[in-house]
Amino acid sequence: MPARIDDLLVLNANLNKTDFAKYLRDREAVLPNDFGGLGDGVADDCTAIQAAFDRAGADQKFAMIPPGTWNVSGTVTLPGGARGLIMQGTIRHTGTAPTSVLVLGDGGTLRNAEKLYTGLNVIRQTISDWSSEADIGITVRNVDASQIELRRVEGFTIGMRTLGDGRGVEDSTFTLGRIVNNRIGLDIWCATATAWNTSIRYYGGHVAQATGVNASQDRFGVRFGNEVGAYSNHNRHVFDAPNFELRQAGSNIAIPFLNQTSGSAIIARNMRMEACSPLAARHTAGAQDCEYDIAWTNTYLVGIDYTATANRCGNAVINRHRAPASRFQRFLAGVGCGNITLAAGAGDHLKPGGG
Repeated sequence: MPARIDDLLVLNANLNKTDFAKYLRDREAVLPNDFGGLGDGVADDCTAIQAAFDRAGADQKFAMIPPGTWNVSGTVTLPGGARGLIMQGTIRHTGTAPTSVLVLGDGGTLRNAEKLYTGLNVIRQTISDWSSEADIGITVRNVDASQIELRRVEGFTIGMRTLGDGRGVEDSTFTLGRIVNNRIGLDIWCATATAWNTSIRYYGGHVAQATGVNASQDRFGVRFGNEVGAYSNHNRHVFDAPNFELRQAGSNIAIPFLNQTSGSAIIARNMRMEACSPLAARHTAGAQDCEYDIAWTNTYLVGIDYTATANRCGNAVINRHRAPASRFQRFLAGVGCGNITLAAGAGDHLKPGGG
C-alpha cells in the first residue's frame, strides 16, 4: 500500500532516501509527524518532536506542532538555528521529574534574533505542587528583536521563564494569553553576570489561579530575579493591560509583581487585580522608578510592600479604580522621589509611603 506524506506519494518498493531527505529540507516547516509523532494524547511524542526540532534547527526552518495533544515525558528544545515555532496543538507534560518542558533558543552566549514563536501552548498533565523551581512550562533563551505569542501555560511552578543566559533577552515583544495555576506566572531571570534582561514589551495576559490550587502557598504574577552574582539591573519592562486573578485566601500572599532585582523602570499600565492582596508589588532590593497603574481592583489604596533591603526611590502606585486621579497628580506620581500612592476622591489627596 502507498503512504501519502502531504503531497508526496512514496511507494514502499521504490523509496528514494535522497529525494525524501530533499523533500524534508525544502519544506517551509518541519512537523513531528514526519518522524513518527502522533499527537493523539496517548503516545509519548517526545522523541518525534525533538527530531523535528533538530531538523528545523539544522535546516533553518520553522518547526510546527499541528493540532492535537502532543504528550512529552521530558524536555524538548528548539535550537536557535530554527526560524521559529508555530503551535496549533498542545504540548502536554506527562513526566513526574521537574524539568523545563519547552525550551526555545540556544543558551550560553549565543544570540537568538528575529525569531517568531507563536501559539505557544504547554500544560502539565498533573498540576505541580510548586515545590521545585526546576518545574517550568516554557523557557525562552537569549531572544533579541523577536516576537513571542503565548496562548497558554498551565500547572507549573513557573509558567514561562525568559532567560538571559550567557547573553541577554532584549528588544522583543511578548503577547500574553492564559497563564494559569502556576506559582510564578512569568519569570524574568538572568543566570550569569554577563547576561541581561532589558527593554521588553508585554501585551495583555490573564494570570489566574483556580480555587483550591495549592491554596496555602504564596503566588506571584510576574517575578524579576537572578542567580546569585548574576546581572540584576533588569530595566524598561513595559506591561500593557495585564489581568491578575491570583486567588488570595487565608494567610497566603497573592501579589502581581515580585521584584528581587535592582533595576529600574518596570511599568505596568491599566492593571486589573481581582482576589489579590492589596499590593501591586513587593520589592526586596534596589529597584527604583517603577510605576504600577491600577485600572480596577476589588480593594482600595493598593500599595507596594518593601522589605528592609528595598529601595523606595521613585516608585509609584496610581490608584484609578473608583478614584480617578487628576493629570497633575499623575505627573507627581511619575516624577516624585520616594514612594507615592495616589488616590483621588475624598479631597484628592496624595498619600506617601506606599500604604
